[in-house]
Amino acid sequence: MRCPVCKADNLQGPQCRRCKADLTLLFALEEQRQRTLAEARRCLRRGEWQAAVKHAETANWLRSDEDAQQLAAVAHLVGRDFAGAWRCYQNWRLLRQGDTGRVRSFFSA
Repeated sequence: MRCPVCKADNLQGPQCRRCKADLTLLFALEEQRQRTLAEARRCLRRGEWQAAVKHAETANWLRSDEDAQQLAAVAHLVGRDFAGAWRCYQNWRLLRQGDTGRVRSFFSA
């Protein structure tokens, strides 16, 4: 996790290794995000693709990255929502290029 104060990478908390800033809330958010992604995967295994998309979007809202985009794309494919999967793929490409300003919601058309 990158410290918002000094930009140092931190593998463990609760304090930044460099500037000693309190990162407790950021680590808690990341833990919540990981639980949300795990729930999205469980929903997919049960065939609940719409719930999986919602969980992936929540995880993406907490911190946008390729994992959430890929998981949402798979969920859309399971639900045969090819347009939704295509949007996720486009977002994934934008993230890979570092263009986070143009990433859209999984549900937007």
